[in-house]
Amino acid sequence: MIVYVVRHGEAEGNREGRFLGQVDPQLTDRGREQAKRQGNALKGLGIARILSSDLVRAFTTASIIGEALNLPVEPTAALREVNHGVIDGWLASDIRNSEYGRARDKDKYNYCPPGGESYVGIEARILGVLDAPQTQPLLIVTHMGPMRVMLHRLCGYSQADAVGAKIAHDEILTLTKNGTSWSGSRSAPGARP
Repeated sequence: MIVYVVRHGEAEGNREGRFLGQVDPQLTDRGREQAKRQGNALKGLGIARILSSDLVRAFTTASIIGEALNLPVEPTAALREVNHGVIDGWLASDIRNSEYGRARDKDKYNYCPPGGESYVGIEARILGVLDAPQTQPLLIVTHMGPMRVMLHRLCGYSQADAVGAKIAHDEILTLTKNGTSWSGSRSAPGARP
């Protein structure tokens, strides 16, 4: 089984360095262009199905890609970004200088802000999507948090390396499942996997 995973295009607030989490802004013009490039890069790979986070920035990205691939998009809350709770929407610089940032720095993968989720806390919903039987290539459009979980749980990254991974807005993660074992590779933005 092959699964292609794409992070949504650039959204309002991303350039500023905001923790968007469950905040739900629109794509920027640049984000729409990134999605168009991804649609072209993913043509001819035999993708039969597109699953997407139901948050606007991911669903819009998936819809643009879906037009290029002539496929409908199936939205699901299971692929949403990690909920940052009280720090959702904050600038990264403000978080670093807060009590939440100091607590988060101790163990970013397992840290759960008040009212939010940790990366470990979203593992079940993210991995549950990948448990469904699939015989043809699948495309998932999601967010950096779920992709970091996939890097840790499926690609052998340590928790610290997964949380520290910088994932571009239109990067492609290619996951391959052989039996019960997964492997993965990352492609540069806009590049064909």
